[in-house]
Amino acid sequence: MNKFFLLFFCMCLVGCSSSPTITTITKENKQEQTKPRDLQVVALGDSLTEGVGDEKGGYVTLIKQYLENRDDVNKVFVSNFGKRGLRSTQLADVMLNNESVIQQADLIFITIGGNDVMKVVRSHFLSLTYDLFVKEQQAFASRLDEQLQLLRHINKDAYIVLVGLYNPFSSVFPNISETDKIMHIWNEGSKEVISRYDRALFVPIADLFEGRDNVLCDDQFHPNALGYEQIAQRIYEYLQKRSEWIKGE
Repeated sequence: MNKFFLLFFCMCLVGCSSSPTITTITKENKQEQTKPRDLQVVALGDSLTEGVGDEKGGYVTLIKQYLENRDDVNKVFVSNFGKRGLRSTQLADVMLNNESVIQQADLIFITIGGNDVMKVVRSHFLSLTYDLFVKEQQAFASRLDEQLQLLRHINKDAYIVLVGLYNPFSSVFPNISETDKIMHIWNEGSKEVISRYDRALFVPIADLFEGRDNVLCDDQFHPNALGYEQIAQRIYEYLQKRSEWIKGE
């Protein structure tokens, strides 16, 4: 009986002496995980990335502010290569011309495709059909895949965020009644392409602009400040649902 009591007492001592060590390690690990870090952000694409329609710089500027308000982020350094009128056929050149900057990126934002749709409109203005848009969407999806491959070759670790298209086109070509369906097909195609890549995310924004003139600037095509705020909030909302982009996993 005495031996049993002695053994039980010794086990209790061992257990008590080891607990503080375990607690200390856990706290140290937690502190290491929450240590603020700097982020290198690259923005690629068309006028939405450039911020046309908003004097303050559009969604990219707002995303920078959202990220810097996080406890786990110190400073955010942004390189914005957005260019008004850019089509998917021109995106590869932008990446190659800025390869050294893209190599250092932690986060990469892309808006592309709107000008590809407009090219169909301009090229076939008098003979627009639904089938023309479907055919061009398939070609666009193929180009997007090639460009994402190039982007991954330049930077294999960055988290890529592809922002979808919205539909401002009903006021541009009202004779095409299927504009919403056309944009849906383009967005679904882009979503499918980027789903093939790790550490990549598609963010839909079409619903943010449905039936809302108050989110477009005077040209009724580009977002205004409120429109860009809606885009930035949606992007950040999707990022918050994931952790691998900030942890580098």
